[in-house]
Amino acid sequence: MTTRRQFLLPLALAPVAGWAVWAAGSADAPAHAAGPFHLPLDEHTALWRDLAQVRLGGPVGDPQFPIRVSEMDGQPVSVRGFMVPLTGGASHNRFILSANPVSCPACQSPAPSSMIHVHSRTPLGETQEPILLTGTLRLRPHEGLFYRLDRAEARWA
Repeated sequence: MTTRRQFLLPLALAPVAGWAVWAAGSADAPAHAAGPFHLPLDEHTALWRDLAQVRLGGPVGDPQFPIRVSEMDGQPVSVRGFMVPLTGGASHNRFILSANPVSCPACQSPAPSSMIHVHSRTPLGETQEPILLTGTLRLRPHEGLFYRLDRAEARWA
């Protein structure tokens, strides 16, 4: 006689087994650089590695920025990432720039330190491809994320 647990346990473990096969290098595994970020390390993606070093501390869990990141507050930066629109439409001047595409199963989970709230000068067309932006980096913008990019402009390189 088969119990309910004997029947349901294999069904519950199927997704885990599928992930294990994929992680072991199946042909369908996404191809990108090893590590927590989707894009390879270059001069326009290195900023993500610095921004990810923020830690929460203090009695209310305020972000504690490393000195290197604190020194960037109010400074011009260039960063490449993926657009995450906040509203519908074909173009946006307020959106999230993410270190990883939200659809990548192999990438680091989204966290406030891997996203920047972008305020662009002109609306930018929505895209699934990585975009390169320049603008002024702001820390602790009190908008739910740790970082904001003001006066952002798309750069073609």
